[in-house]
Amino acid sequence: MEKSILFITEKADSFLITAMSKSLIDAGFEVILAPPHPQEIMALPVMPNIFIVYLDGDEIRFNTTLQQLGRIVNADAANKHLYLIGNPIEIEAAYRNISRSLVAKAFQRPVNTVDLITELNLAHSGYSYLASDQGSKVKNSGAEDTSKKSLLLVDDDSTLLRSMQTWLIKKYNVFITNSGINTIAFLRERKVDLILLDYEMPLMSGLEVFRSLKSEPSTADIPVIFLTAKDDRNTVMKVLEVKPANYLVKPVPPSMLMETVDNFFRNQEVYGTTTPKPKPKAYSNPYDDYLEELESV
Repeated sequence: MEKSILFITEKADSFLITAMSKSLIDAGFEVILAPPHPQEIMALPVMPNIFIVYLDGDEIRFNTTLQQLGRIVNADAANKHLYLIGNPIEIEAAYRNISRSLVAKAFQRPVNTVDLITELNLAHSGYSYLASDQGSKVKNSGAEDTSKKSLLLVDDDSTLLRSMQTWLIKKYNVFITNSGINTIAFLRERKVDLILLDYEMPLMSGLEVFRSLKSEPSTADIPVIFLTAKDDRNTVMKVLEVKPANYLVKPVPPSMLMETVDNFFRNQEVYGTTTPKPKPKAYSNPYDDYLEELESV
């Protein structure tokens, strides 16, 4: 359903909701208004990719709906985006029924409609940002922590994206995209410190994305760690020929992924960007000698 929003509210006829809906429609979105009734939501012929829950009213009436939306988002993290609107108490109450990690952003009332539309356009373009819930306050929910390094995870597998995001989000700002085109669009808007890029993707492969990024001055210096499901000699040689920062073979255990990312930034701090770094460790494969061959060329 193209640019469609499921707007869940108990006050669909109120002046405020009517005005917000008009602004969203004027911005190019289709708005489907629905009460917080799980049966009505599941009866929709097509489920939108964007959900807005306006938390104004009886808290209990939203509990089951939030749990239901949480299951929907969790099942398709790369494509489904959930936003909350409410006061601090209402938002905090909502988090008793849905994990913070499943909420793209929580907006406090009164909402700046321009900010809301900007966030929705970003989600529609295929990327999202989810902030760490470790010690965060409601007012900071969804806000990027500038003291942390930023990662972009790129994979067409939504389950893997959600898993990697869950592992990394405690230490890093984590963005996700689900295709090569969306990755390039995202990086036109902002830079990140490191990209974890799936090598095998449909339409535009990870290698094509890598070459496209290296051809643009604005993205050429962003380091890339490739993720590949194949560990045969031919694939490994193709990956290493373009000299990424590192590569990992999927499925990647959480501890290995964290160690690889942590070591990358640790080495970056120690050796800087102009001094040669030690040879990266290619985990879960026996091809270190191939890397030595390429580095000697």
